[in-house]
Amino acid sequence: MSADQNNGQMLRMGARAPEIYVDGYQGAADKDGVVKLNYFSLALDPATNATHREVVLRMALSVNTVTQVHQALGQLLADLESKGLARR
Repeated sequence: MSADQNNGQMLRMGARAPEIYVDGYQGAADKDGVVKLNYFSLALDPATNATHREVVLRMALSVNTVTQVHQALGQLLADLESKGLARR
């Protein structure tokens, strides 16, 4: 079991936490204080050889959690930029 630091509290990775690869993000909806973010992967239709976007993850978060994730991703992006691994 691995662990990570988050806000001074130990975070344990549960065995049931899935790791899902996504090719991109497409759209969000909010209702009653819950924000739903849609993520997709590209899928191939063998009959037509055409690719299409297939929703593989719909993440539901409270508005407070969206704010926390936004701040964390902003810091992560800044760190990646300082290493030359990303740019805005």
